This record gives sequence, C-alpha cells and structure tokens, in this order.
Amino acid sequence: MTRARDVANLIGSGNYSSTTFTATAGQTAFTISHTQGFVQVFMNGLLLDETVDYTSNGTAITLTSGAAAGDEIEVVAYNTFSVGDALNQAAADTRYVNATGDTMTGSLKVGSATSTRALATKSSSVTVGNFESTSTSGGLVSFSDANTTDDVHVRVGAVANNLVLQAGGSERVRVDSSGRVTIPNQPSWCLQPNHSSAQSYTQNIDNQFDMVVAGSNGTFVNGGVTTSNSGRVTVPVAGKYFCYISFRQSNVNTWYELRIKKNGTSMVRGGIWYSSNDYESVNLARVIDASANDYFTAHMSIGSTNSIDGYGDQLTFFSGFLIG
Repeated sequence: MTRARDVANLIGSGNYSSTTFTATAGQTAFTISHTQGFVQVFMNGLLLDETVDYTSNGTAITLTSGAAAGDEIEVVAYNTFSVGDALNQAAADTRYVNATGDTMTGSLKVGSATSTRALATKSSSVTVGNFESTSTSGGLVSFSDANTTDDVHVRVGAVANNLVLQAGGSERVRVDSSGRVTIPNQPSWCLQPNHSSAQSYTQNIDNQFDMVVAGSNGTFVNGGVTTSNSGRVTVPVAGKYFCYISFRQSNVNTWYELRIKKNGTSMVRGGIWYSSNDYESVNLARVIDASANDYFTAHMSIGSTNSIDGYGDQLTFFSGFLIG
C-alpha cells in the first residue's frame, strides 16, 4: 500500500530511518531512539495519530492501547533538518555591513577578482563614485601606500571651498572656488639692478645686468626659480616662458641693444639706434621654449665711445613666467 511518508512526509525534511516491530499480545512499548516531534508510527500500514494513538519520549514509542499478537508496528524516525552554514540575525549583524547607518574596517576591493586594479568600477551614469562629508570645512579622500613613511601618500578633496591635492603629507595643489590655482605658484621672476640711482654701462661690452635677489628693490622669484648674483635665472621645469626686459636710460649719446639669452645663446635682440632722447625706456619680450634647469640672462651691448646710464629701482627690470 501507499503510505503517507512515501510522498508528503519526506518533503522539506532530512533523511530518515525505518524500524519494524512484530508485536506480542497486549504489547504497548517499543524501544527506539528518536527525536520527539520527528517520528511517524504505522500499525499494519495505517498511520497512527500522536497523542491519540501513541506517545513518544525520545527513547520509546508507547501505544495507548495494547497491540494484538502479530501486529506490525513500523516507526519512521526523521533526522532534524537544518540549512548548512545558516546565519541568524545576530550573527549576520556582526558579519555584514548594514544598508544604512553602519561602519566597516579593513580593505574593500571593488571589481572582478582578476582585475589588476584595486578599485575598478563601471557605471552607465555620469557619476561613478560619490564621496560626501558632513563637515562644514570639507573632506579629503586619502590614497595611502603602506610602504611609505609618510602619514598620507596622496589626498584629494575640498577644504574650505578649495580643491586641495596633498602628497607626501604636504599640500601641493590648491584651486579656489573661482578656479584660480593658488598653490603652487607658477615659476616666475622679476629681477632689478641692485641700485636705486643711475648705473653706467660702458662701451662695446656685452653688459649683463647686475641683477641679484637679496637686497634688490622689489625683486622676487617663485615656483622653484633660482638666481645668482650675476643675474642668471634657472627655471625648474620645462615649458614655454614669457621673458621681458625693460631698460630705462638717462644719458644717451650712442646706440645700445638689449638681448635675452638662454644658456648663453641669444634668443632675441632689439634696441635704440643713435637716439639722443633722455629718459627713454626700451622693452624687449619673447616666448622662449626651455627645458628644466635651463637658464636665462639679460644682456646689453653699447656702441660708440660713450656710456649709458641705466636706472634701477622699478625702472629697469628683467622678468619672466611660465605660460604653459
């Protein structure tokens, strides 16, 4: 015959064991180890009703009424069923990050397991990642190298409405809210003769202006530019530099010519030819390509037999800056 256990009673349960006893006249107790609540008892193929027809205590099945001699008592004991590695709510809360209001520690790898990049995301939207800070002073996202001795290798973010990039523990780039780059200052310079009165330049000499940094009127260098007392300006990075000379003379009885040189080679020249006007200003400018550690100098050539007085202060200067 078809028994209930053959179809319905196995659904959703684990494995089971079946034990058959042949009853003696009036026998009620049948010893068998089982789990209470996970057992079915059949008499001559008919399913008995627990608590009505029998009771179980984990070690024996006891019939309510004694069996007849030769009755077949079958006990089907089921194993308890559980899902492998199932987590309850408490265990899950300690192991996984909640959708809201939670924190985590350690490394987070985004992307495929075979990706060579530690962080690799793809998105069909414009915004791939969005990092926000509730601090009114802004927040920085840090990228650190465990092998570096610096506290922070690279940091980028907004501080007081400025976009900031830090490297090696120090701020390297700052862009203000209007888009102006305030750090680093572009390589630039403005050198002036180290005197505030007339300076004579003698004839037929390619005079290099005596421009220095220390003690000069309004002299400055920025962005890694260095200079020597001879007026040599050394630039720190490659690029195009706008170079400019303004020469103010006070006593002209001959011609004179200005030059801007790079590494000792003349790049541009121009001047006054036999002008007799006092207090003239001659200007010379050019955009010049330079490599890192190239140097610029300002020169003047004088003709005839007389000298020229050039004024310092803010009337004669040699300046330049990186434009790209």
